[in-house]
Order: sequence, then C-alpha cells, then structure tokens
Amino acid sequence: MSRKSLEWKPIHIEKKLDKLLEIIRHSKDENPFNKTRFAEKLNRWEEQILQIHDKTDYIKNRIAPQLERTLGFKIKNKELLIVAMFQPSTKNLFLELEIQYRNEKDVPLSSDEFVTLISVSEIAKVFALLGDAAISMGVLYRLWQNNLDDVGQLTQKKAEIVSNQHMADLCDRWQLYEHRIHFDPATPSKSEIEHDKGTLIEAIYGIIQMEYGFPKVRESIKHLL
Repeated sequence: MSRKSLEWKPIHIEKKLDKLLEIIRHSKDENPFNKTRFAEKLNRWEEQILQIHDKTDYIKNRIAPQLERTLGFKIKNKELLIVAMFQPSTKNLFLELEIQYRNEKDVPLSSDEFVTLISVSEIAKVFALLGDAAISMGVLYRLWQNNLDDVGQLTQKKAEIVSNQHMADLCDRWQLYEHRIHFDPATPSKSEIEHDKGTLIEAIYGIIQMEYGFPKVRESIKHLL
C-alpha cells in the first residue's frame, strides 16, 4: 500500500456536530410547547449530541496528551483519535437525524455530510483493521529469532500478545474504554468488553501507521509486550 493511500481527508466532525445542534434547537424553538414523541426525540438527540461533544473535548484535551506522553510522539491530527473512539452504537443517532431532516429545506448539513456522520463508526473499524495488520507484523518483527525452526512457538507467542484479553489490559492502562464515544447498553458481556477494548487498541495502532508508517509501529509494539 502506498504512503499516499493512507492520507486522511479531514471530515470536521466537531463542526458537523455543531450544525446538528443548530438544527435540533431550531426545531425545538419552532415547537416550544410540543409534548409529542417528536419533542421527546428532539430532547434525546440534543442530549446525545452534547454527550458526544463532551467526549470529543475530553479526548482532545486529556486522552491525547496522556497518550502522547506514553508513546513519546505526537498524534498529529487529533480528529483521527476522536474518530477512532466512535462505537457502532452511535450510528443509529445519525441515521435518525438523517431520516428526519434529509428532505427539509435550509438544513445546514448536506446529504454527503449526513452520510459521513453515519459512517464514522465504520471509519473507526477501518483504522482498527489497519492497526490489526500493523500489530501482527510488528509483533512478528519483535519475536523474530535467528532460529526459525519452531513456528509453533512463534505462532503461540504472537497469539497471546494480540489476543483481545491482552490488548484489553493495555486499553485499561491507556484509559480508552471508559472515554469511548458510545450509546452501548449498560451491561455488555465480558467478551464484548474485551473485544471493544482490543478494537480500540488496534485503532490507535492504525493511526500510528497512518501518521508515521510501520517503523513507528514496530517501536510502539513494546507497549504490548
């Protein structure tokens, strides 16, 4: 894969969230005494967008600096980190908003912008997919020995390092899971939690691959060992 293919085109997610708040609050102003289910939806949408806003601020101002100190280098584009923290449970919010407002005039979000918001959690999965591949190769480089006659041992060690359970421990140290952007149920299973934690770690390594390339991934594998 060429370096150019890993470039990131900013999606300006925080500006899009501001536009959504503007749309929702305009609807509330037009229906100030409305007690219908639509009014309840507006209140929920506003609350959820504000929750996402609070999370993005915390990720930029607290999580990013902590992570940079741990890694020893800057995350150049903080939007990548914000996107990486989006979970699939956010998708329904943006789908509901797109369905509600797609045919209305004077809405400050285009159809393409709605599609982008709906796709954010899918983009996070792409980061994780890239990170999964980068981690696997980085771990193999770390475990590489001059004596290559025991592929079984090499495979076992690699599997232990890249397991969700092991990566979940690193996710806890980096305090990613509790600050993910989500509307998940209150009591996910242990395996679901470990899977989500592993995916968050993979997404971080995907960002490292995107911004710095494989040498930095190899260097950063030490945090998984």
